[in-house]
Amino acid sequence: MSPLPLAGLSAVLLLVTAGVAEAKPWKHAGMHPRTGKPADGLCHIETMHVHTAAPLHGETLYRTRDDVHVFIGDPTPFGYEGPRHAYYGHHPVVLNVYIQVDVDVVEYCYHDGPHYHAYAPPPRQEFVDREDVHYYAGEYPDEYKRDSPRRGRVNTVYRGWEVPRPVVTVAPPPQYHGPILQVGLNLPVPRVEVRIGAPPPPPREREVVIIREEHVVHEHHDDDHHDHGKHHGKHDKHKKSKGRH
Repeated sequence: MSPLPLAGLSAVLLLVTAGVAEAKPWKHAGMHPRTGKPADGLCHIETMHVHTAAPLHGETLYRTRDDVHVFIGDPTPFGYEGPRHAYYGHHPVVLNVYIQVDVDVVEYCYHDGPHYHAYAPPPRQEFVDREDVHYYAGEYPDEYKRDSPRRGRVNTVYRGWEVPRPVVTVAPPPQYHGPILQVGLNLPVPRVEVRIGAPPPPPREREVVIIREEHVVHEHHDDDHHDHGKHHGKHDKHKKSKGRH
């Protein structure tokens, strides 16, 4: 073999070695998707380990502590067949299960409606069970509300996948204060109510009745002065409402 091909080969090897040396190590702890695509399955290494590729959907499917990525999403679309725990709505996740730290590192899962996790509810967190489904019964801190817009994109990601969900046939318990979706189906449906410590909106029928009353009062005082008509309209509406009760 001539010296020229050997020199070229040496240059290629140097470039490959340099590329490997410069590749950023992405640290993971616990089970996680191999690539982020359901068809590629899961990596089942439980201890801290390294991959050379950045995690797909890292902002939504993972939480990080000391540069260690911890998958906290629903593993079922990736072919997970191990023990599953059914949850409903948003809830805290404690990362201490995966990484060794002295204090509880609390993050939040933003999955809407019924979903699965491979882990049980964390200790020292308030949960209520109904029909073998875990509901978070504690209060949501400011950090949860602050991160909700970007973390909530996890629902957009999962909407494009075939995701088996727990079947929920009863309403959430009153201790649960997270987002509420229609129950009775095992697939996600449009949100009908989102509340965090707020009372539910009035029934739709009651809203229609109030709108009709305002319309009748407006026609009755159409010839009055604008200010006086508005003033009398309020009093007439109040009297009609009292008469209905």
